[in-house]
Amino acid sequence: MELFDELQKREIALTKEYLKIYFQLEIKILPVLPNTIFPEKVKRISKEGHEQVLAGYVLDSILIKRKPKDAVVLMGITEKDLFPKPEWNYVFGLASYEEGVGVTSMYRFANGHLTDSNFNETFLRLIKISSHEIGHMLGISHCLNANCVMNGTNSLTETDYHLARACSLCQRKLNSSIHYDNKKRLLELKKFFEKQHLNTELTLANQDLNLVQ
Repeated sequence: MELFDELQKREIALTKEYLKIYFQLEIKILPVLPNTIFPEKVKRISKEGHEQVLAGYVLDSILIKRKPKDAVVLMGITEKDLFPKPEWNYVFGLASYEEGVGVTSMYRFANGHLTDSNFNETFLRLIKISSHEIGHMLGISHCLNANCVMNGTNSLTETDYHLARACSLCQRKLNSSIHYDNKKRLLELKKFFEKQHLNTELTLANQDLNLVQ
């Protein structure tokens, strides 16, 4: 039975804090499930030699059954690498938009080894992929704006190129899906980015704030 290490727990706690601000919704972390929950038939060894888990199984057999009745969405986070079907090497995450459940793997974001030196880089990847997938679950489709978090991503290079920010159009879509005070949200995002020393995102949050003031 493997559980998250201290750095992974810190990353998950910060992701919770970020998503609460980003979506302006209450976020709860449910009890950690052991890796023994995955039967052998949904596991395989990757080309690189590490264990992977079938992403669809996580959605259909684990998350859907555990989604709280009052939850808008349920996002699972695993340190295990995921694959979507036999012919695919891996996938960062997978979601069922109809069921409102999704799973994100931390594995590829840190190349299997989260450290203090790669923490901010991998944390940014996790919040981008998580907010992207949850955005879909809330009815926001893929965006054509290259700098928007809702733009599709097929590689870490693309993920790193995108910003942890929805473009102005997707921000309006999000605000019509979830009614919140946009200025309050942007102020909270600004404080969060400041605290975590995410300078590019901080600059953009300031720009967005200037537009609503």
